[in-house]
Amino acid sequence: MPPERDWRAPPEKNAGSDALQYADIALGYVSRNLRYRADYARALARVKRGAVSADEATAALVRRWGISFHAAPPSAYDPKLAVARPDLSPASVILAPAPADLGTAQRLDLKMLGAVRARMTLGGLLHFILADPDGDAHVWVSGSLDKPLAMMLPIGADLIARLASAERLRRRLLGIATGPPALRPPPFRLQHLLTLLRVLDGREAGASRKELAAALIDGGVTGYSAAEWVECRERKRIGRWITEALELRDGGYVRLLRGG
Repeated sequence: MPPERDWRAPPEKNAGSDALQYADIALGYVSRNLRYRADYARALARVKRGAVSADEATAALVRRWGISFHAAPPSAYDPKLAVARPDLSPASVILAPAPADLGTAQRLDLKMLGAVRARMTLGGLLHFILADPDGDAHVWVSGSLDKPLAMMLPIGADLIARLASAERLRRRLLGIATGPPALRPPPFRLQHLLTLLRVLDGREAGASRKELAAALIDGGVTGYSAAEWVECRERKRIGRWITEALELRDGGYVRLLRGG
């Protein structure tokens, strides 16, 4: 299970917090979904019994949920080993065999990838998580590494974000600074999404709406009478936050993968 959280304590500021991508936030929501937790626990148990490999279990979770922690028991719930479906996450770069007449295409030199946090085989695709202090990169490879590869850029609403992800990989292969990823929430949006995670943690801990409002909006509501509480704007706001947080936990997190 994910580590216990004190919902009243604001998120700790650490060296990696500025590098949070939308996929990292989406992972926070799915990890609070009880059905996902149960599914992930079953996957870990199957891996421990030797019924499936960690990569096979992870592939099934990613297909079902859109994003998942890697299902390796020694590294359970490690956010650095989380994987999102490439069709849902434009932060992913997809490489595929290049057409035979595309003479400029080259094979992928793994030495040029730099620090590789993880290498997995998921659903027949090779997946690399590339460590980067500005935000890890995810690369999916279809086909053999021994043949020339080309980047796939599906035409659609995510094209600009996918182009930005492809540019980060290009810079990495050239050995120059990649810069920040495109799908990183701005500070205000990040703070709101993290606050909604605290809303979920508070509800799971049994906090009332008034307790949530006091901790997350205005401590003065603790002194409100019953009539004042019914009519106050803090009660209405926490109600909206609860609705939004539950919707994100129960499937809306998929939008975050696209930067929504």
